[in-house]
Amino acid sequence: MRIAVNALPLIEDSPADTGNVSTEMLVRLARLHPDVEFVLIANQAWLPADPLPLNVQVAVLKPFIKGKTGRFIWRRYQWPKMVKKLKADKVLYFNDILPIPFDVESYLVMSRTGILPFGATTDENIRRFKKVFVFSDFVKEQLTNRFPRLADRIEFLTPGGSEAYIPLNWEEREEVKREYADGMEYYLAVGSIDPANNIIPLLKAFSMLKKRLRSSIKLVLAGRATPEGEDIVQALQTYKFRQDVIWVQDADQATLARLTGGAYAIVHTAGADGLAVPILAGQKCQVPAVALYAGASPEAGRDAALNSVPDDVTDLSEKMSALYKDEMLRSRLLNHMARVPSWDDAAETLGQIVTS
Repeated sequence: MRIAVNALPLIEDSPADTGNVSTEMLVRLARLHPDVEFVLIANQAWLPADPLPLNVQVAVLKPFIKGKTGRFIWRRYQWPKMVKKLKADKVLYFNDILPIPFDVESYLVMSRTGILPFGATTDENIRRFKKVFVFSDFVKEQLTNRFPRLADRIEFLTPGGSEAYIPLNWEEREEVKREYADGMEYYLAVGSIDPANNIIPLLKAFSMLKKRLRSSIKLVLAGRATPEGEDIVQALQTYKFRQDVIWVQDADQATLARLTGGAYAIVHTAGADGLAVPILAGQKCQVPAVALYAGASPEAGRDAALNSVPDDVTDLSEKMSALYKDEMLRSRLLNHMARVPSWDDAAETLGQIVTS
C-alpha cells in the first residue's frame, strides 16, 4: 500500500510552535506499519530534523513559479497530478485541504487547529474525506458547526506526549533554573510569539504579578516569532520587566522537555488551541498549569490546571500569583494529574483505520 501525505504541515512543525504533533503522528504511524509506503509530497527541498523511518520517502515537487500564483498552481494543479503519478492508494492530510482525487480514499488529521482555510478548495473537498480525526471536543465542535455533515465521520484520537517529557528531580530542576532563569523559579509559556497566543495580555499579567508580589520569579517564552508577532518582539525591547523575561526561540525537543520539567508552572494563553500540548507536556513532567478557559485547554488541564477567564488580564495575573504563593494549591493540582500516554496510542488508532 502506498499513502501520499501532504508534507507542508510537517515542514512547519517544531516542538515549541506546533508541538510536533503532525510529525509525531506520521513517524509513529510509519513505524507501526512498516509494510506501508508513505510518500511525503513537499514543495521544497526538506531535510527533517530527525531521520525518517525507512518506509517514508520525500518527493520534492517545486512550484512552477514563485509567489502567490505559484502556491495556487501548486495546490490546485500540481498536487493532484503528483498524487495520480505516484499511484497512491490513499492520501493523508494534516490540518489542511488540497484537491482530492475522486478515486483515492482520503483522510484528514486535525491536530492543533480547528479552523480550515476558507475558500472553494475546502468547500469542494471536505465532503470527500472518509474520516476526519480530532484530538478534542473543541475541534469537533468547530468542524461540525461549519460542516454539519462531517459529524458521523469524525473519529477521536487520544491526546499524548513525547517520551522526552519526564519529571525532573530537585537537582535537575535547579540546574535548569540556573541555566535559563538565573537560578529563579519561572513560569513557562510555550508557543509562537503571535497575537493568537495572547502574549501581550500575558506580559501585562506578569507585570501585575511582579508589582503585586515583588518576586524574583521569571517568565520564559519558548517559541519563534511569526510575522504577525513582530510588534510583540518590538514591545519586549521596552517592556518594564524585560530583564525577567527569557525568550528561547529555537528550542529542540530535548531543550523544551528540560524547560518544561524545570518550570514552576506552565502558563498557557492560546485562545483557540485545538490540542493544548504544553499543558499535557507539563503533566508528563509533573508541572501544573495556569490556562485560559478557552479552546481545548480545559479538556487537557481538567482538575490539574488553574483556569483563567479569557480576555481578563487581572484574573490571569491573580491566578498566576495565587499558584506561586500557595504551595498547597500547587500540590492539589499535582494530585489531580492524570496519566498522559505517548503518541503511540493515537498513532495506533489512526493506523487501524487508515491502513485497513
